[in-house]
Amino acid sequence: MNNRRTTNLGTAALAILVSCFISVSNAQEILIDASLLDQAMDVIGAKYRESAEVQDEITELANSASSTFELFKRSNDNLESLLVLNAGWRMQISIQEQQIETLDESIASVEEVTREIPLLMEKMLASIDQFIALDYPFHVDERANRIQFARDAIDNPDVSIAEKFRQVLVMYQTETSYGRTYETYPDTITLANGERDVNIARIGRVALMYQSTDRQVTGAWDNNSRQWVELDAGDYRQAVQSAIRVVSNLDAPKIIELPVIFPEAAQ
Repeated sequence: MNNRRTTNLGTAALAILVSCFISVSNAQEILIDASLLDQAMDVIGAKYRESAEVQDEITELANSASSTFELFKRSNDNLESLLVLNAGWRMQISIQEQQIETLDESIASVEEVTREIPLLMEKMLASIDQFIALDYPFHVDERANRIQFARDAIDNPDVSIAEKFRQVLVMYQTETSYGRTYETYPDTITLANGERDVNIARIGRVALMYQSTDRQVTGAWDNNSRQWVELDAGDYRQAVQSAIRVVSNLDAPKIIELPVIFPEAAQ
């Protein structure tokens, strides 16, 4: 009986000892599992932090890409504007190069032209002088003074070539205008019986007539004989008087029969 109790006690003690070992083992396993959990949580936290950092980098790169794209668009727009502007400048440069080429050719001929202009002006003065001498004798002194003024300008070294040539051209323009105008003015002319005060009526270069202030003598210039000739008072006195009044704007324009002497045929 006692042995059986002893055995039972031993068995119980063994069971209690085994249970203690099992409890200790389980506690160690629990401790080990908690440490692993902490490590896992640390790893997960590190991963989350890395993910957050990567996300921040992605966001920063996205913002940088957006800014770069906007900068690219502005740069591209500026480039297109510069290309258009450059094309315009190239066109202007091409035109200016053509103008420079033309100016270079003109400058190259300036010396030759400068040598020829004085001779040309002398020929022009000689021609206009001869023309006036053969033309109707109206404003003789004024026209002679105009020629002399142009000649003095040509002989003056202080006057530029351009101004000298301008004076000659002005003289030609004035002489040309006489063929398109008409006028009347008082003058003293030399007739066969001496000088006489008359009223002159000039109709372009078609007719140059006179009538004495007392209207008793009427005549015209005969450019073929280079002298004043008296006309039949019965035929032309009233006509010349009417012409003088029309030219003086005293009467309205009208058709008038005037003494027109045909010029000689050119030789």
